[in-house]
Formats: sequence, structure tokens, C-alpha cells
Amino acid sequence: MAKYFRENMKHLGQICLYFFILLCVSSTTACFKQIVETREPVPDIIWPKPPDVPRIRLVNSISQPEDMNIRENGLSRFLRFLKGETNKPIVNPYGVVADREGRIFVVDNFYRRVHVFDETSGGYYTFPNETTSLISPIGIAIDRKDTIYVSDSKDAVIKIFRDGGKKYVGEMGRGLLDRPTGITYNAVTDELLVVDTQNSEIIRYDAGNYKVKGVIGKEGNIKGHFYKPTNIASARDGKLIVSDSLNFRIQILSPDGEFIENFGRAGDGPGYFSRPRGVASDSDGNIYVVDALFDNVQVFDSRGSLLMVFGSPGNGYGEFWLPSGIYIDADDSIYVSDSYNHRVQIFKYLKGDEFIK
Repeated sequence: MAKYFRENMKHLGQICLYFFILLCVSSTTACFKQIVETREPVPDIIWPKPPDVPRIRLVNSISQPEDMNIRENGLSRFLRFLKGETNKPIVNPYGVVADREGRIFVVDNFYRRVHVFDETSGGYYTFPNETTSLISPIGIAIDRKDTIYVSDSKDAVIKIFRDGGKKYVGEMGRGLLDRPTGITYNAVTDELLVVDTQNSEIIRYDAGNYKVKGVIGKEGNIKGHFYKPTNIASARDGKLIVSDSLNFRIQILSPDGEFIENFGRAGDGPGYFSRPRGVASDSDGNIYVVDALFDNVQVFDSRGSLLMVFGSPGNGYGEFWLPSGIYIDADDSIYVSDSYNHRVQIFKYLKGDEFIK
């Protein structure tokens, strides 16, 4: 009799647990649905304003997976909740990059992690795991073999990952780098370029064997020298774009690091710089410069003539608060790390044919 009672109580407990989970899942799904449905729609904002021809359009603003229509089902959310795992929204983004599959990688200096948003497959995750720590991650780059590089400014190394960041491979630069910040992969030369802000120089690494190929620049204010550079990008033709921050200018270098030209100086108006940070180039060779104190992005032609400015101080759509990194993919989507607004805003460069009916 006692055995029969225990068996029935066991089955009753299992049934109760099942209905409890079902209730929690239903509640979680309902709450999740409400969150998604009540998100403020992204307005259609363009720059410049009419009657000028629009060149930049706001596309999205992301701080969590739901902003990319990445919708996890209720059961998965509940099971992760039981494990103590939660999706953490972006807090302090800096480096940002997109791979060939359309995944967006965002370096979060606060969580010391990289957020990965995969809208195509509906996936989201972060890396690295607890066994591979990052102390102060800043920049990120991806090479032609989909190897991922993350600069750690305080640990003074570049951490290397594969399999979308899920597999830690190793590190490079320990003992050579003092404060690595901005990094970029140059497909023309198959090199990884690393900005060492402390030493005011750029280290060239062979992306095939991770060996040093050379050093570009040194501290100074003459052409080809830098003073506390922070960010770097490679144009489609292999030219290097360097944010020479405390010289308040942008320098353009050949793929091999030879000086070509520079533009900009300290000032408080369009065409001038206060705290130049992220740099990037679109498919037409235009150069984009994020200014952290102006809270905007200035767009120049390939020779440094100012074309336009987009963004302004604030926390609304199309506004920035201490922006930092920027990346432009092959389709001219523009990703800007809006650091103190805890998000990445996505824009589109409009070449003109978008308006042909």
C-alpha cells in the first residue's frame, strides 16, 4: 500500500511539475510577445534632409536579440532561466563587425564579451566562455578564413577565435603590444593591422602565420607619424585609414603603410575633429569618421573633402552619446557603436538607385 502511494505521489509530482513548466512557459511567451509587440517602431530618418538627395538612412537600433527579430521560444527561455542564464543587453559597445553570413559581432567592454546577432538563423550568443577571459576588449576583425581577432587593451594581446567565436584558438602580440585598441583585416595584403595606442604605432601581422611583418609609424606629428592613434580601417582597395586621435586628423596610408595624405585638425565645426574614433569606408571610397565628443559621423570623400554629417547629441533614434566604433559591410550597411546609449545603430548608404521606380 505504501509503495502504491509513493508511486502515485511520484506521478502526481511529475504531472504538477509539467503543468508548472507549461504555465511558466506560457507566461514567459506572453510577456515576451508583449515586449516585442510594444517596441517603439524605428522611424524613417534620412540625411541630408529634402530637397537634397538622401544619402544615409536609419535602418535599425539594436541592444538585445529582440531588436533583430531573434525570438527565442518560451521553453528555451524558461530552461535557460532555471540554469541562471539570461540574454544580456549591450551595455558599452566599441568594436563592431559583420561577417559574410550576415552575423553582427559587437564587443561589449562592460560585460567583457562579444555579442553575436544572427538574424538569418534567429540565433544569439556571446563569447568567450568563462575559461577564456577578456579584461578590456576593444576592437574586433574577421579575416577571409572567418578567423576572429579581438584586441584586449589591458591584457595587451590579441585573442584569436574560430567557429563564430565559439572556439578559442590562442593569442598573439604578448610582450610586443602595450595597449592594442583598433584592429582591421586587410584582404588585399592578407594582413591584420593592430593599433598600439600607447606606442603610437601600427603593427602588421601576417594573417596566415601571425608573424610580425613590420611596424608603421612612431610618435610625432609629422606626416606618417601618430600621436595616440585609436582606430584603423582598410578600404576596398587596400588603403589604410587611421584615426590619429590626439593629432586630431585622419591619415591615409598605402596597403604597405606608406603615407599618402591626411586631413582634419582640431576644431569645433564640420570638417574639424574633437575626439575622432572609429573610421570606415563605403563602396564608393567615402570615408566615415566617428567623433565621440561631437556625437556624430562625418563623411568625407576619398581625398578628405567634407561631404556631409549625420547624427547629433541625444538618445533618440539617429542620435549619439559618445559613439566609438564603426563598420561598413559589403552591402554598404553602416554599424555605429553608440556607446553611452548602450546600442548599435544601423544605417544604409544610399547610392541613388534606391529611388528609381
